[in-house]
Amino acid sequence: MKLTSTAFLRRILNSPHDAFRVIPKPDIWMTRERMAKITAWQYASERNTVKGAYRKQNKIFHYLDMQRRDANQLEKHYARERLNAALEAHELEYMHFRNMLSKAHILLDNIVLSQLAIYEPKSFKSLVSLAKRMAIEEGRLVSPDVGSEHVITEDSLFGEPYEVPVRFPRGPADNHTRKPSKLKVHEY
Repeated sequence: MKLTSTAFLRRILNSPHDAFRVIPKPDIWMTRERMAKITAWQYASERNTVKGAYRKQNKIFHYLDMQRRDANQLEKHYARERLNAALEAHELEYMHFRNMLSKAHILLDNIVLSQLAIYEPKSFKSLVSLAKRMAIEEGRLVSPDVGSEHVITEDSLFGEPYEVPVRFPRGPADNHTRKPSKLKVHEY
């Protein structure tokens, strides 16, 4: 189609846009403002230029993602350290404590036990007293607790521990290189 002056005029008149105003382009001010907030405390070109700021923003987001992925493992690590410190205050080893709890079918993980040790010290002390009493009756070398003579243990406490549940990894295995295996009946 040849653009003549009448065809050009017809395009202007039939257009939904105003003929005498420029069609607004999407504004990048909001994205630049958000980037400036994130990189405001950086130095030199990482703050003053757009290219350097984008590079630094991507690096910041990458590190935040790494921190988010490591948060669960760090929480488990810190819970184990807190539990070890609390058990050291009660003069009991982690191995004996965990073994006695599993024999008594007390299924609390390290995070809950460390929170008990911090926020409910009397409840935690009663668990430690129970574990110490069970360990003494089983013949392990454990220092007796001051109040452990009042702890009553029954034969029902000395059962076999539950089986450790199978933990299946979340997400794709080896970055989608292997097909996921079909679940067996006992895995449901």
